[in-house]
Amino acid sequence: MRIEAAVLGGALLAAAASGVASDALACGFADYREYRPIAPKPKPLPASDRIAAAEQRLEEDRLADAAGQVVAAFPRIQIAGVGQSPLETHAARILALALVRGEGTLAGTAGFSGTTERQRSAQLGWAVSTLRAVSESRGDDPVAQADLAEALASRPATEDQAIALLDDLAARDLLGSAHAYATLARLRSKTGDAGKVRAALERCELMTKSPSAVCKSPDTRVAMR
Repeated sequence: MRIEAAVLGGALLAAAASGVASDALACGFADYREYRPIAPKPKPLPASDRIAAAEQRLEEDRLADAAGQVVAAFPRIQIAGVGQSPLETHAARILALALVRGEGTLAGTAGFSGTTERQRSAQLGWAVSTLRAVSESRGDDPVAQADLAEALASRPATEDQAIALLDDLAARDLLGSAHAYATLARLRSKTGDAGKVRAALERCELMTKSPSAVCKSPDTRVAMR
């Protein structure tokens, strides 16, 4: 009789537990034990992808975005120097051109967002020295020479060097940048040669999707007086 009572008691306990589990499921308590997978962390973008994106942003004249991609890929690029690697040299060129076209400052870009005259001058100085090093490393490459000329034109002390380079490249039909032609037009306006200014601007407009933003007509009236 004792064995039968023990078996009966066990059965009653099992039934009670089953009833509790059913009630728990009915009340939704099982949700607390539901498996919820953890989303994986996004993988960091390779430096090569960031620099490709930076080049595209530069072509679109989204200067701060281009610079941001470069700095994200190479946080120490300001002190790395040209020649560390082909990819890093290419990245330095993009950042330097963005600085030149941004007149020495790039909002939101670490290390290059200074807006005082002294800061802008120092940042343009870095851009000029970087593009000079790139040009020297590539010999007679017209693209690198045009980049350097664009940078030299950003400082009054080196404008003569800039126009000499740009005039030479334009005469040989080796000037392949809208920004370089816009720079040439601005420099030529200071000599009062309206015909050459118009010619440079016409070539500029053929090379960009944003002529109103890139190929701004310089005011030649002061230079022609």
